[in-house]
Amino acid sequence: MKNILRVLLVLGVCGLVPCSLAADEVLAKSSMVSVTVFPDRATVTREAALELSPGVHSVILEGLPALLFPNSLRVTGKGTAAVKILGIESSSQFLESPFLPEMKQLQAEIEAQEYEISKIRDALDVLDVNENFLKSIAVGSSVRASQEVALGKPDPASWDKTIVFVETKLREVKSARLGQQRILKEQEAKLDALKKKLDSMKPQRGKEAKKVTTLLEAGKAGTFTLSLSYTVPNARWAPLYTLRALPDSSEIEMTMIGNILQRSGENWDDVKALLSTASPAMGTTPPELSPWTLDIYVAPPPAPHADRAKKAMAPREEIAVTGGVVGGVTAAISEEKDLEREAESAVAGIVESGLHVNFDIKRNVQVPSDGTPHKVPIDSQRLKAKFDYFAVPKLREAAFLRGKAKNTLAYPILTGQADLFILQDFVGSAELYFTAPEDEAKLYFGEDSQVGVKRELVKQEKSGPAFLGKKDKMRFVYRITIQNFRKNPVEIEVLDQLPLSRNTQVEVSNVSITPGPSKKDEQGILSWALTLNPQEKKEILIDYTVEFPKDARIIGM
Repeated sequence: MKNILRVLLVLGVCGLVPCSLAADEVLAKSSMVSVTVFPDRATVTREAALELSPGVHSVILEGLPALLFPNSLRVTGKGTAAVKILGIESSSQFLESPFLPEMKQLQAEIEAQEYEISKIRDALDVLDVNENFLKSIAVGSSVRASQEVALGKPDPASWDKTIVFVETKLREVKSARLGQQRILKEQEAKLDALKKKLDSMKPQRGKEAKKVTTLLEAGKAGTFTLSLSYTVPNARWAPLYTLRALPDSSEIEMTMIGNILQRSGENWDDVKALLSTASPAMGTTPPELSPWTLDIYVAPPPAPHADRAKKAMAPREEIAVTGGVVGGVTAAISEEKDLEREAESAVAGIVESGLHVNFDIKRNVQVPSDGTPHKVPIDSQRLKAKFDYFAVPKLREAAFLRGKAKNTLAYPILTGQADLFILQDFVGSAELYFTAPEDEAKLYFGEDSQVGVKRELVKQEKSGPAFLGKKDKMRFVYRITIQNFRKNPVEIEVLDQLPLSRNTQVEVSNVSITPGPSKKDEQGILSWALTLNPQEKKEILIDYTVEFPKDARIIGM
């Protein structure tokens, strides 16, 4: 109770008089120490080392990203100053210059480039003056030569000297101008590239930033390390995989990397990274079912013409739909927290956190705020696999190598893009889908020309109705041929189907399938599990008859 009264007293004082009178302001310098990247955002943790005297202190951290979510601010700490955290707040500030050091460096490079361009343009102006002067000499010499001719005292030798001088100097001037123009074009292209790079690095809110103020009460003098965390948008990661089929050892080698991108407004320089599978933006409560009612539809009466016209002219109402829980946490204000306790060290590798799994990257990362992808290694494992083939010859006459692997990893296989290899050969890319631990994943590695698949219609004959009959008959016979050209036995699953009648007047009869399928479902899908020795060939015959009303047109036959 005494602690609560103390907090209320301090906050009450700050409400009655300026906080600067009630608390000692400390402008702290912080550094980023870690970042947790989610699929659609990131949480950044900064630390600031403080030396505190007894009393209340208002610790200010400036230049934080303008895009941070204020309700995600959390503050903790540890030290010898017996500190109690009384409150935290954020406000906007406008910086005189961009707060990214690279942006300052780029701006300096742009100014230097503009200076070089101005010098080149000055040199071009001097060359223009030289050219005009030489042209004036040529004009003056021409007038003087005309006068000499008129007086009968021409001096051709002097004319030749003037012509050679003017021609030589003009060539030098024009050559120098071409060189300067070429350099000017290169320098202007470089300036344009620098400006575009600067624009790409600018945060979305320009020079706006956030300032966070934390109110602390120190019971005694000492050191204190303040830890501030906040969540920012425009940051994400996604898994990328390389899957390599190793049929000889019955294994699949899976390499997983994390692809990180961010434009949060601040660089992540040499920081500890944790890649989380959680999605904070998703709702935390399950949906509820509404009553499912049945009724007889009654058409509404037609609206009068005037009402219809009025409704047509009226703007549509916007219906705001709200629901779910926004992922966010309030500022951490805790009286009972033991601030002296050291935080536990994170174990490198897989870190389970509640319902989710996080990947603790072993090396610190460098991810600038430029939106470009940066890849970090996560894991590389070999999974035991059973390889066979899969074919649907009705749709494609090809056998696809398939690997069935049980997920024996300590984490789920996440949905992501995968590059597929058979040994060292790249065979394509595919989407890898979520597979929980202990579940089986089916992975396809493309066509294998060493397993031949062919499906052909070998008989199609129509017979008319029998005596006094009213139905025509159409008989179909299909043959599927599978041949193993490999030097080792292969297993293959083959799918085909029988047509299904949706009309009582259409009947599928006289069905004969050789050999009989291993499975047949209610949708008419047939499945065979075959084993073929080297060079062995097997055939499947599907024979059936469709009966239908005479001269009727059958859809799907």
